[in-house]
Amino acid sequence: MLLAIDFDGTVVDRGGSYSDLAAPLRLMPGAKAGLRALKKAGHVLLLYSARANRALREDSELDPMVRAGVRTVHRRAWTEDRELNQARYQQMIEFVSKELPGVFDAIDDGVQGKPIVDLFIDDAAVRLGQGPTAVDWVKIAGMYGEPSYAGGE
Repeated sequence: MLLAIDFDGTVVDRGGSYSDLAAPLRLMPGAKAGLRALKKAGHVLLLYSARANRALREDSELDPMVRAGVRTVHRRAWTEDRELNQARYQQMIEFVSKELPGVFDAIDDGVQGKPIVDLFIDDAAVRLGQGPTAVDWVKIAGMYGEPSYAGGE
């Protein structure tokens, strides 16, 4: 199964402000074990993140809402934020390389747009429900962490 895993709020919880690059990123409870279980089961994992948004990092005209005239770009603010957005993307790359080496088969670079995958796991999916019906990394590992065998083998 091809799985797209969102970064912020799903893999990591920083708890800081958007512009805070100094606060360390922290893995969500159970994320490392859950991701490793998915990988061990043979799933293909794509790290997917808004941090890869090329309209924020490279060219605001890549945003279709900007091109359609629905949203305006304040060029000065965009230019000032561009460095921060690039740094946030780089922070994600470095964190995954250090903390989760070999877990992801690919990392979103913002070129494709929304990828075509079998399942997205994002912060809404990980925190779905309350109490015994809640879905967390432990339950995700249990649901998807065992390899399936075609033909009842």
